[in-house]
Amino acid sequence: MSTDLMEAPTMTAEKPKTLSVKLHMDVIESARIVTAYKNETMTDLLSDLLRPALARLEREEVAKRTAEKPKPKRKP
Repeated sequence: MSTDLMEAPTMTAEKPKTLSVKLHMDVIESARIVTAYKNETMTDLLSDLLRPALARLEREEVAKRTAEKPKPKRKP
């Protein structure tokens, strides 16, 4: 029997690019607890939680900054 059929193909997943960030200790402790329960990485948990919130905040800030500002009145 050929061993080619018994071996599963290996898939190499690329690691996401990451940076270090300082967070409050209580946030880290809670994230550790949740990731232990969910068997998930802290990187994935925090990214999944923050991504939609930050996208919304970014849209709001862009909208504020690009809103048409009233034009100053000219002096006669």
